[in-house]
Amino acid sequence: MKNVLMAFQIILALSLIFSIMPQDTKNAVPSQFGGEGNQEYFKPKGKDAFLARVTKISAFLFFVNAIALLLVK
Repeated sequence: MKNVLMAFQIILALSLIFSIMPQDTKNAVPSQFGGEGNQEYFKPKGKDAFLARVTKISAFLFFVNAIALLLVK
């Protein structure tokens, strides 16, 4: 069971890497912290929305799987 969880953890780590890297970073830091801020008031569409959704799901599964790895002996 531990080997299956470890393989899944590696797959999730790769999916996080490949979903975070192509994202646009110009709006990453809000203006309060010295960045340009985000002037868009509409939801992202297309590739940006897909990558954001994949990143959120992958991150959640990554942390749940990490906790499961700790609990499995």
